[in-house]
Amino acid sequence: MKSKKSVLSKIEDYFDFAKHKTNYKTEILAGVSTFLALSYIFVVNPSILAEGGFNKSAVLFATVITCFLATFIMGVWAKKPFAVAPGMEMNAYVAFFVVVALGFSWQQALGAVFWSGVLFMILTLTNVRTKIINAIPDKMKSGLALCVGVFLMLIALRLAGILLYTGVAISGIGILLSPLAYIFYFGLASTLILRKFKVPGSVLISIILATILAYIFGLGGSGEPLKISKEMFSAIFQLDFSVILNVKMISAILVLFLIDFYGSIAKFIGLTRGTSIVNKDGTMPQMKEALSVDGAGTMVGATLGTSSVVAYVESAVGIAEGGRTGFTAVIISILMLAMIFLTPVISLVPVIATTGALFWVGIALFPSREDLKSYTKLDVLTVLLMIGTVIGTFAIDKALFIGFAIFILGLIFTKRFREINLFMVISTVLLGVGWILQVVVK
Repeated sequence: MKSKKSVLSKIEDYFDFAKHKTNYKTEILAGVSTFLALSYIFVVNPSILAEGGFNKSAVLFATVITCFLATFIMGVWAKKPFAVAPGMEMNAYVAFFVVVALGFSWQQALGAVFWSGVLFMILTLTNVRTKIINAIPDKMKSGLALCVGVFLMLIALRLAGILLYTGVAISGIGILLSPLAYIFYFGLASTLILRKFKVPGSVLISIILATILAYIFGLGGSGEPLKISKEMFSAIFQLDFSVILNVKMISAILVLFLIDFYGSIAKFIGLTRGTSIVNKDGTMPQMKEALSVDGAGTMVGATLGTSSVVAYVESAVGIAEGGRTGFTAVIISILMLAMIFLTPVISLVPVIATTGALFWVGIALFPSREDLKSYTKLDVLTVLLMIGTVIGTFAIDKALFIGFAIFILGLIFTKRFREINLFMVISTVLLGVGWILQVVVK
């Protein structure tokens, strides 16, 4: 018994449980909650990439292994409670744009993903990315947290069929009174009530309750097992670099890099603001390690057969549940690996059951009243336009461009030239170029 306690104590010390005022129960609940909130990726990612000619079984295997490795290292090395998985904005871009629109093969698309990860790692290891993050003003960091919150709310509304999207553009209002909508409303109400009464594991409980309601409506998960076959390994080391100098391929690599690079900056800031994960001055300990995991994960994912990986916004679910250390990520990673064996169990939880919790977490990321009171008229305008951009484009990186551009223009018009940061100017230009490339290069 003493040796067990000794091991547990060492783990607590390693992850700084005391500093973050957390415990095993809280971290485990946070890990399970985050996992359930993002478990849809194991169904959706293979389905989306299959539209670009990828083999579903191969993508599922690549997704499970990449998620496990990246999230585990995020927890043990970077000591952050972030889940790492293929980004929804990335897999859609690879399948429908790089492969279908530009005409590249899925192997060549993986080559593009790999090189975007290389660019990512270069800027991370040279500390350029940390300098960019530190150049972002505190009020804009608050605005980014709000944008991440709105993004989560949009995901929930989209999954519930309340907001209709054609690609990344809103096409209309869906059905407000439907089984999907009812499950969403119920999940949100359950989360609000449980949080109001400070019930431990409230997010996880609300997801379970919403799952029960989903089955009542006949919308439960499939419970289909993962079929182990040779096809699962068919995408490993299948990257094709033969068209690396093609102009369209270069543009695809740049766009993949920009979406991942700046999108994850916004997520890191938005998810951790106001928590013990960051220091009092707003900086994040071991930021370089966390960013390196993101970039390396993309390279590994491409080698195994999946699109770029990112720190997942659904990590906010676990953070809201109290997860503050890398132990949360370790729990998530173990559950991810277990997907190979537990697919029937996890797939019983339908995606719709997580929407209420996601929406609540989005609200929880909004700035405090104190932050809002300190906003100037320019700050309010900037944040409103950033929110409008997230809603209109379903992309956080574009909101970041709008925020940077307005901030720099504001400094220019008020003749505060000395306050203009070179890294922010370069970032604004790159984000603008990336946006243009997404629109023009087809």
